[in-house]
Amino acid sequence: MDGSQRVLNRSGGSLNADIMFVGEAPGRLGADSSGIPFHGDKSGHNFEELLDFAQIDRSKIFVTNSVLCNPKDETGNNSTPTKQEIQNCASNLADQIKILNPRIVVTLGAVALESTKYINQHNLVLRESVRTANDWFNRLLIPLYHPGQRAMLHRSFANQRSDYQFVFEQLKKINKPLKKTNSIGSIKYDILAIIKEILLNQSSIDYFKLHKLFYLIEYNYYKLHNTRLTNAYIVRQKDGPYCTDLHFQKLKKALPELQIRQINGNLIFNYTIDIFTTNDTHIEGEVGNIIKETIKKYGNMSNSEIKTKVYLTDPMKAFLRLEKNEKVNLYNVPIQFNLT
Repeated sequence: MDGSQRVLNRSGGSLNADIMFVGEAPGRLGADSSGIPFHGDKSGHNFEELLDFAQIDRSKIFVTNSVLCNPKDETGNNSTPTKQEIQNCASNLADQIKILNPRIVVTLGAVALESTKYINQHNLVLRESVRTANDWFNRLLIPLYHPGQRAMLHRSFANQRSDYQFVFEQLKKINKPLKKTNSIGSIKYDILAIIKEILLNQSSIDYFKLHKLFYLIEYNYYKLHNTRLTNAYIVRQKDGPYCTDLHFQKLKKALPELQIRQINGNLIFNYTIDIFTTNDTHIEGEVGNIIKETIKKYGNMSNSEIKTKVYLTDPMKAFLRLEKNEKVNLYNVPIQFNLT
């Protein structure tokens, strides 16, 4: 695994999480590339979609793997971790559980379930114990199937949706529900509706600028209301804010009419409404005004200009101060809008 990235960083999520999800290992096209557990490949897209369906906020959970590096076969493709590799990394998983102290540990797949046996012995078998809550290591252990495509042969996506709803119900039962947001109600503004509004107001936009405009809309809303507009999971990367919900493959699936071109290594998006598409995406009121004003102010800037504007916002300036004072690297850290 010497050529693989060690995927353990703050992009895993909240350090006060009540739920820890444990996968198998970082995927070659997913976390081994993005540095974000369960993000960037098909397994990651499925995982994020299942969380959304069960209304589990990714910013309030922690995601890791039984093996922290991507095991590759002789051709460079994903390989299942060996028993020795699982044993070698078991102490790392045990340390994460002890430090974060989640109320619930959810294993995703047989490998992840096997890895927990090296921390505290149990006799659970995935096919027999799926979607059950079991006392383990002073917390609950819930075995689920892996969200990858191969696992769908054994556990349909519909069944997996029910599995994630079960996880959410168990969380409510232990009298420590997911932390409530300051927004009115439990459901925040729809991320896709905001993305559509951005795309409709920009005849053409590249992937870089789309992430920055979305962040600035969130930031401008937060300044007015002291609460988030959406539940989008946004992390700080070298070039500024990156929103996991805006992965281009997820956007293409959600918006089939979206046209994506690649020019000089940049992804360019075009989204148009024609007579065969119902335009039900227009956002009115205060949110619509914030979106339009943000686009008007920043939409015509170059990528370097909008990057500068983003880094002058309070959360990003706070990152820079922390990095300078504490001499730490804060890439892939989730962005907290109340961090000033």
